[in-house]
Amino acid sequence: MDAWDGAARLTTRPVIIRGDEADEVYQVLLDTNRRGVVFVAGSDDALPLGPWANLIAELTRFTKGVASCYVLDGEATRLLNDRIGPAHAVQPGRLRTYRSQVQPDSAVDGLRHRVLTTERILDEVEHPRLARMLASNAQAQALEQPLPPAVTRVHRLLERMADDLLVNRLGDRSLAPSAVVPSPRLAAAVEAQRGPLRQEVVDAPRSLLLDYLKLKFDLDKLTVDRIDEIANWAEVGRASQETQGDVASRLAQLQTDLDETQTAYRDMIRRLEDEQLENREAVDQLTLAEETVRTLRRQLASSGQADVAWTAQPAEEDVSRPDSFGELLRWMSRLSHVEFTGDPDHAADLDTIDTLGAWASKTWAALLVLQDYAVAKAEGRCDRDVHGFLQHTPDGCHGWPVRRHARDESEEVRSNPAYRKVRILPVPASVDPSGRIFMGPHFKIARSSMVSPRMHYHDDTAQSGRVYVGYIGRHLPTGQTN
Repeated sequence: MDAWDGAARLTTRPVIIRGDEADEVYQVLLDTNRRGVVFVAGSDDALPLGPWANLIAELTRFTKGVASCYVLDGEATRLLNDRIGPAHAVQPGRLRTYRSQVQPDSAVDGLRHRVLTTERILDEVEHPRLARMLASNAQAQALEQPLPPAVTRVHRLLERMADDLLVNRLGDRSLAPSAVVPSPRLAAAVEAQRGPLRQEVVDAPRSLLLDYLKLKFDLDKLTVDRIDEIANWAEVGRASQETQGDVASRLAQLQTDLDETQTAYRDMIRRLEDEQLENREAVDQLTLAEETVRTLRRQLASSGQADVAWTAQPAEEDVSRPDSFGELLRWMSRLSHVEFTGDPDHAADLDTIDTLGAWASKTWAALLVLQDYAVAKAEGRCDRDVHGFLQHTPDGCHGWPVRRHARDESEEVRSNPAYRKVRILPVPASVDPSGRIFMGPHFKIARSSMVSPRMHYHDDTAQSGRVYVGYIGRHLPTGQTN
């Protein structure tokens, strides 16, 4: 039968994609309703498509019904890579595992979607191990996903119904030991006695009441101890009825706490994964910086300037960083060509999440980039926009990874009224008479689950010579974060 995971087709063999059909794969990768992984194999015109598809089918044979798989021909591979960007591209002869929530505009996100190299794919000894690994990854992804909202609501409803049944049993007198009648004969006798006792108890003969008690509780003798025992049962029953409401309220509160804990747990798992990706990229950048310093020092030493190579230190203002967004906003006055026009509360909100100030430090580094960019434009050392400045940073200016900067928002955001509205941010009336302007360009400060702080700005260097920062805060809504 036909099976789907969002827009992804679940089939028994890889789906072969040719030419313009690559758009289907692109939509599958970006589908926010997709829960499982998607395996995509790239190729080129020199790679025979039939044998290549058979090989991929062999490697993904244990993932049927759990993941979808596509094998692209050469043209489809080129078209998909052009649309999705280099960080998420799949190269010919390789198999890439795309997890859910793909973010093409984030180079760091590309680290989440692992690549199986041609060498490992062609190594037949590795095939059993690779098939088990791909199946394990697909199953783990499926198990990690939270239940769909509709299923979650039904699940919670059933749990509350079970709680209600339990609570109602506490007050069900038909289940009490004192109410169990041992035989039909005794039941008939009890009913025979019940009739005369319908009247007020004070009018009933004492002997009749005693006979009723003995019949009701199936007693040969009615002693003081047995009467005390019956009274204790009655007190227990009364107390159970009184506490029934408290138990129901407590169960409801515990269920609410459990739901909130599970939600928080899933968010923390996602944030941990994002932090690991951030750390991976930071290590790569640190390694590159250390190798660059080592190369420059070696070159200086070989040119007779060893003393400069080993004693030169950066200026204090280049090293110091604010340890919170509250402090960062106070430091804004140090920037002569950058002005913050946004809501400071959005920035301060980030301090409650990143208590160590790492995000504030990164944001200040981005602000220093904008300051250097505006100064370079004013001095005629730069004739490009901010993105071009990052690609070709002039000597002595602060840099920023190009992949962590967006020249503009996606077409989805620009054309969606709800998403566009929140990006129309404050500027001076001299920039726009309405006092507001759309700010699509932004710096990607960090990746952290649904928070992932961003800094949106408007480049007005061509007019006022300044850059206006209209927003520092949580990632603004998109189709993936809303």
